[in-house]
Amino acid sequence: MKWIAIIAVCLAVLLYGLNALNRTEIGLEQREDGLYYKAGAETAFTGDGMVYHPNKQKAQEGEIVNGKPTGPWKIWHANGQLSWEGSYKDGKKDGVWTRHDEEGAKAAESTWADGVEQVVIEVKPTKPAESPAATPAPPTEQKQNE
Repeated sequence: MKWIAIIAVCLAVLLYGLNALNRTEIGLEQREDGLYYKAGAETAFTGDGMVYHPNKQKAQEGEIVNGKPTGPWKIWHANGQLSWEGSYKDGKKDGVWTRHDEEGAKAAESTWADGVEQVVIEVKPTKPAESPAATPAPPTEQKQNE
């Protein structure tokens, strides 16, 4: 009985893996009006906005409604590390977007309103020895005007 359960689990994993390899690409295109359409379609696309890198790693994931990215959205580097995460509102970036470097460390944060970047905060990781509190400030020279 134990062997039957093991075989069933292995078969389920195998079938799931084959299904992932055989996924069909939708073929979305962004047209002059700025909306996304299925290739050859007349109406704007609504559905899952999943995009893959050529190496089969996930590139982007989010939802598209009436041709516009909507709601939470994630973008990955080709190595599989998260690159960007944020949200769209009516097809435009909105709210806080976070950028990550290729190692996955947080690199920057920007705030968007109606598709326009408002504030950018660069996050620069520092080593403990390089932090301002650990390193004394260099002496300053003041020259007097003659």
